[in-house]
Amino acid sequence: MIANWLLTVILILTLLQLALASSSGSSASGGDSLDAQAQTIVDGFSTDQVIGQMCQFDISMVLNDDNSVNETLVRRYAKLGVGSYLNSPFAGWNATGWRNTIKEIQTYHMDENGGHPMVYGLDSVHGAQYVDQAVLFPQQINAGASFNPDLTRKMGYVTGRDTAAAGNTWVLGPILDISYNPLWTRTYETFGEDP
Repeated sequence: MIANWLLTVILILTLLQLALASSSGSSASGGDSLDAQAQTIVDGFSTDQVIGQMCQFDISMVLNDDNSVNETLVRRYAKLGVGSYLNSPFAGWNATGWRNTIKEIQTYHMDENGGHPMVYGLDSVHGAQYVDQAVLFPQQINAGASFNPDLTRKMGYVTGRDTAAAGNTWVLGPILDISYNPLWTRTYETFGEDP
């Protein structure tokens, strides 16, 4: 199980690196430079800052009752070094609303923690389902059952496009793990049990 998880993580990181390199037109040496810059920043972190970077909070923890951003809470968590936020079941924002909210949270974070950005995750495993008016697709198990890799690739493209329109480059998908146990409650988010 750990080997499958590790393989999945390596595959996702490899795909992400390839996607970033191809979209920016940069060479591998440019990526190496960014890796070195990131490593220098992380090497300067205290243990508390590293622990904070591994914390991910649901955005509902920093929203007011009217779904506006609570600046005081965001700044408090930024001082604690929280590294990332994730969407909530709230899905009332369109792409512009998400962009503005993520930008606002990012601004407060960078003000409070030495300019270090936070990462925002938008859970878009079958379309950008948290973005109002975005294209919604069936779950990955349905895409796998179609046996149509071209269609699945197009679904991924549209999902990435709609998520990026919301100001986010972290899709949190696809789930590349193989489903071995049908009792697992998230089997529908995999492509199935046959690689």
